[in-house]
Amino acid sequence: MSFTRFLALPLEIRNQIYASHFRATTITYPTFTLPPLLSTSHRIHTEALPSLRPNATYNLLTTEHLVDHLTTLTPASLAQLRHISLRGLPLPVYPSDDDSCYHTHLFPSLLPLFQGLRLDTLEVTDAYHGEDVCEDGWGHNATYYDLEGMIKEGQGWKELVFKSASDRWLDAVVFESRAADGAVTRETNGRDKQPGAWDRMIKERDGEESGARVEMWSRREGGVWRKVEGDYNAEVEDPAGQDCFEGNGEPVLSIERQGDDESDVGPVRPSIEVRVRRGKGAEYVQDGRSMDEHKYSRKLREMFEKLGWKEIKAQGLFIPGAEDDPTSHL
Repeated sequence: MSFTRFLALPLEIRNQIYASHFRATTITYPTFTLPPLLSTSHRIHTEALPSLRPNATYNLLTTEHLVDHLTTLTPASLAQLRHISLRGLPLPVYPSDDDSCYHTHLFPSLLPLFQGLRLDTLEVTDAYHGEDVCEDGWGHNATYYDLEGMIKEGQGWKELVFKSASDRWLDAVVFESRAADGAVTRETNGRDKQPGAWDRMIKERDGEESGARVEMWSRREGGVWRKVEGDYNAEVEDPAGQDCFEGNGEPVLSIERQGDDESDVGPVRPSIEVRVRRGKGAEYVQDGRSMDEHKYSRKLREMFEKLGWKEIKAQGLFIPGAEDDPTSHL
């Protein structure tokens, strides 16, 4: 279709074309470039631009980039975003009144900073598992409880797609501590059977008949994605320890599902995708309420209100580089 004939179409049809085009568009931060369509003419730029934020997917790469971008938006622009993807890295920040120790803020605790966020889809890639990641029990727990916290209390999205390069975090972890007198204490961080427990959780939140649901999919290396029927980790038990890690406070015991063998470690373990869907009529718009009342979360909110993100970075309170070794900040 020629340029002139396109502009001769009714505006309603042109708007549908703009929306359809941008639904297939991914914009990556921080190397934003406007889609070529917006450069064809001033008229098309003016007509099509309002369709960009509600339809395009914004790939913000890391948690830092998410905060970088969202803090530059007006409330009206923030409310127009519908699709965001990122890697859910921790955000290490020194409190403004204490430079002796920084606090690690996990990705889910940052979303309440962006009141009015109302995404159709939020796609989060697990930061603590995968190639070139130093995996340990702290990371296993961070992945599991981050996802569970978003299912129980997360706001700002209709659908959450959580992707992980490993299923290791669905197994229980045991931490061992050794006292000065040699006494050994073990603490087990167990796991519920999933996705059944999470599915019940979201249905309790939004209503049994609301359509709310949690689904899990798995894929072996080189294989295809398969929906998990029943509970993926239903066979988790408490055998004597395997996969030990040494050191005070470090994980020394991981509980493996029956049937796993020594080759089922690292990148060979199945990838996992968890899809969480809020129920019909659920209040999902981010209202600014914190997912927890921890003093560190309150302190971060106060810093954003008083200093702003740009000044937090200018004062050197933010520690960059979490993507190099995410678990070291836990």
